[in-house]
Amino acid sequence: MTGSPTSSTTSSGADLLTSPQDWLREQPGLPNRQVFRHTLARLADVEPRIVLLEADLAGGGDPFPVRHPGRFFNLGICEAAMLDIACGMAATGHVVFAHTFAPFGAMRACEQVRLGLAYARANVKLVCDYGGLSGAFFGPTHHAIEDLAILRAMPGMTVVSPADGLETIQATRALLEMEGPVYLRLGRNRVTRLEVARPAFALGRAMCLREGGDVGIIAHGEVGVSVALDVATRLEAQGVSARVVNLHTLKPFDEEAILETAERTRLLVTVEEHSILGGLGGAVCESVATHGVGRRVVRAGIQDRYDSTAGTHESLLQRHGLEAGALVESILNALPRPRLAAMAPGSRRG
Repeated sequence: MTGSPTSSTTSSGADLLTSPQDWLREQPGLPNRQVFRHTLARLADVEPRIVLLEADLAGGGDPFPVRHPGRFFNLGICEAAMLDIACGMAATGHVVFAHTFAPFGAMRACEQVRLGLAYARANVKLVCDYGGLSGAFFGPTHHAIEDLAILRAMPGMTVVSPADGLETIQATRALLEMEGPVYLRLGRNRVTRLEVARPAFALGRAMCLREGGDVGIIAHGEVGVSVALDVATRLEAQGVSARVVNLHTLKPFDEEAILETAERTRLLVTVEEHSILGGLGGAVCESVATHGVGRRVVRAGIQDRYDSTAGTHESLLQRHGLEAGALVESILNALPRPRLAAMAPGSRRG
């Protein structure tokens, strides 16, 4: 536990910036969107250019407004105006983080993102919670299943979808160090901590979390990477080895990592909490087709429909096959088998 709800140092002395894994270990129930809040408040301790704008999200005890009240502006439910203001502040030298819900930041204020951020190359970091189906019972008005397809098509935008708390900290630090517009996509209340060895984080560079030669599973985000690792473990029990690639940055797109995975495996699978159209699945298919790589791509994600029936986050994911059991079955059915091994002995000519 922290010394206080707004502190970025735990009671044992672990600091969020210098010892992020230790800090997270003492925050076992903190979802990624709250990890982001603490990270930005800690970064603002040492970087005076940071300002935070929010569209009616702040509540009592949030670390940034408590520690940096002069650099925090809660603008109410007016996402388009918030981004216009963010672009103006960025033009005066501030590093602006604009924080809202994904369906409103990416879609309701889409024109402001396109013209104010992307076209003008504004140094604004658009950080959005409620990615995918994490809005759950709030329904399609609060789901964001199209956001990545929209924003990765905008020239100049960097699009990032971290897999867990540690990667959220690393991504937030990286955004501060780069110039230009960014979309950082987070979930809602899911708590994700990946206990897996990983290389150093770098924007635009995918990371291989597990090696394998049969299936290449490419994923992003809090749901996608967790499901991918679970699937790989279950496939291993059935004699199938899977390479798992965390493609946390959808733009710029690490095409080299995709082609390398295609060369090393017999089937590509994409896993994401986003529509199967236009997101990671679409990007991988574009890459494979462009380079003439003869690999089938299985796209696991949100099917081409809106879910108007209420449900928990997990139940909505299951309806779309975004859970390990269903995905393992799909992969085994799609995995190419050597021709002779697939033929019954009596059916072979010879």
